[in-house]
This record gives sequence, C-alpha cells and structure tokens, in this order.
Amino acid sequence: MGVGQWMKVIDTVSSLAQMGAQFRRPTATDVAQGGSSLEHRLAGVVVAALKEAFDRDRARMDLERETLEAERSRAERALQAELRRQAADRALTQIKLISIFAGLVVLMSSVLAAWISGMRSGPSAVLLSLGWAMALGTLGCVFAAWQDVTVWASATEPPPAGSSRLAATAPWLLLASLVFVAVSLLLAG
Repeated sequence: MGVGQWMKVIDTVSSLAQMGAQFRRPTATDVAQGGSSLEHRLAGVVVAALKEAFDRDRARMDLERETLEAERSRAERALQAELRRQAADRALTQIKLISIFAGLVVLMSSVLAAWISGMRSGPSAVLLSLGWAMALGTLGCVFAAWQDVTVWASATEPPPAGSSRLAATAPWLLLASLVFVAVSLLLAG
C-alpha cells in the first residue's frame, strides 16, 4: 500500500474515534472507568485494520513476485529458442553454400574433362576421379549434417559443442576436391 492509502486508513480510524466520542459524552465517573475500554476497542480495531492491510499487501507482493518470475523464465526460454533458431539458420546457410560449391566442382570439372582430352587419361583421370569422390563425399556429409542441424534446432536444449562433425568435415572434403581437380587440370594441360 502506498503512503496515501495508509494516511486514509489512519484518518478514517481517527474520524471514527472522534465520532464515537461525540455521541457519548462520558460523565465524570464514566471517564475514569469507561475511557480505557473505548480506547482498547479502538486500538483493537486499528490493529485489526493494519493487520488486514499488511496481509493484503503481502499477498499482493507474493503474487506480483510469482508473476514476474514466471514472465522472466518465459522470456529466457523464448530467448534460448531464438538463439537456437539463429544458430540453426547460420549452420544451414553454411551447409547450403558448401553443397552448391560441391555441385559446381563436379559440374565444372566434368565440362573441363569433356573439353580437355588430357584430363580423361593417365594420372589426370585418377586425380579427377578422386576429386569427384571428394565432392560426392562432401554432398553426403552435407545431407547428413542437414539432418543433425534440423534435429538440434527443434530440441529444447542447446546442442553440445562440436555436435555436427559432418558439418565440420564437409568444407575440408570440398577443399580436397578442389585441390584434386585443380591438380588434374594442371597435369592435363
């Protein structure tokens, strides 16, 4: 309760006391005997009113505290879900990019192999085949990593660190594929 409300309670109690004193004007003998009785009753009323007000305030404060705690925990859960969603979006974008590059490596190296006859025979063909195998391995890792990312994105707990080894392996396989295809192209030329 605010200070203004407490002042109203005290003002009301004092007004009641004054009105009670006006209705009953005690005689001289009554003042000595009954005055303390009236004071005791009024004191009891004031104490009961204050106790009731304090109990209401405590109940209201407990309810507000519980409400704030529930809102805070809900906000924390929403923040964690949003952070998981953003991490999943970043991981899926990286996986998409790697898969596009792996497809382009296979496509461009097959076009170059069709145009440059030296890439179809000897060590150049072996290196080209290894490059294609690495590119296909990259695509396999990407598809498996895609499943891992979608699983941990929908989970309620954050993923463990380094949870998708396939997603970490895919860029290295792509790099190896590029190296094999480039060396094959250099040997063919």
